[in-house]
Amino acid sequence: MLNDNLNKMNNPADSLVLYILRNTIEEKDGFKIKDIIAGGIIDWARFKDLIICHEIVVIAYLGLKPYFSLLPLKLAEFLRDRYYANIVRCQRLQQAFLGITEASNRLGISVVPIKGVALLEDIYKGRNLRQMADIDILVKENDFSKLEGVLYGLGYKKELGGLKEGYWKKSQCHISFLKKESGNITLFIDAHWALDFKRKNRVLLPKLWDRVRKLDFQGRNIEVLSPEDTFISLAMHNRRFGRVLGFKNICDSALLLDKYASCFDWSYVLEESRKSKFCSTVFFALCCVKILFSAHIPDFVWKELKVGRWKRLITTRFIERNIYYPVDFTQDKDIYLKAHFLLYDSILEPITYILNIPQEQFAKFYNLVQYNRITGFFYRCRFLYIPFKAIFFKNKNGALRHSK
Repeated sequence: MLNDNLNKMNNPADSLVLYILRNTIEEKDGFKIKDIIAGGIIDWARFKDLIICHEIVVIAYLGLKPYFSLLPLKLAEFLRDRYYANIVRCQRLQQAFLGITEASNRLGISVVPIKGVALLEDIYKGRNLRQMADIDILVKENDFSKLEGVLYGLGYKKELGGLKEGYWKKSQCHISFLKKESGNITLFIDAHWALDFKRKNRVLLPKLWDRVRKLDFQGRNIEVLSPEDTFISLAMHNRRFGRVLGFKNICDSALLLDKYASCFDWSYVLEESRKSKFCSTVFFALCCVKILFSAHIPDFVWKELKVGRWKRLITTRFIERNIYYPVDFTQDKDIYLKAHFLLYDSILEPITYILNIPQEQFAKFYNLVQYNRITGFFYRCRFLYIPFKAIFFKNKNGALRHSK
């Protein structure tokens, strides 16, 4: 069931993005795309900002390709250039992944791709619809040191972003690696030993490695996550700063649920959600899919997620009101902080995390220099600094929207 609030949008640029997505995922609303463009009142600058921010430039290219003669010339050239550049980059990343997998397998290390590479070969196969900036891989925690050796041997180096390695191992669940190649190309690898950072007395998805499956990857068999664990990984991705309402992630989930609708193991997702206490995270992801698309989600799923009535209502309204704003998520801390409280099953967990946030993550969130006296002072006063910044950004963004 499509959401009436989105269908009645007054902004032609927002409407155009919506119908391009629906036409791509559901193969409908193509005639509305042409009508909106022919209307001639589209804010093309906003449209471009939206598709860049939501990482759907290649989807926009294919959705608008039949109507290129009606587009501004520079926009058409931008879409075409980015589309073909993405194809080249994806091919490089796919070959890089195969190299890592083959080298790892020779040492008896199981490596599975998360999101990008796996989704390109599964739900997007032959469609060139998904942007990919880096490679996310998952390895068993006990094998992580061996994987490091594999990556070093292939010419990759650790990229800690100015942070200490201990921070990544203690407070996160991955470490990044990079490799410089010819043609001014840099390959980025995010090597994960888990899909989320550790919590007390909780092991996330203990059956994950027993559920991996084989997938044909350019004539070779590789291991990938089950559809259910893939969906959970996409839902968990919403907890990361900067992409809480990203259309690319929502499209991934919608296509995954559509392809595996007849065999999707909802009982497994529900059981793990309740056991590991991430029902709100799954509910949030499903709400995004339902609001943007007409994906069929069984009624019993909503009931058995055990998310309270008021939280369901607040989550739905939050998504409806904020799914297009702001254009740059990283500049609106208020939206992320609100979402943070909606993505956890208890109110205590997000509060505890915010109060005990490491200084490095605090600096990254607020775009501060990670190690200096000023940042240290703000960090010590974070109980005042965090609410002040939330109010400041709320008022600033409210004034900007009102001025428009």
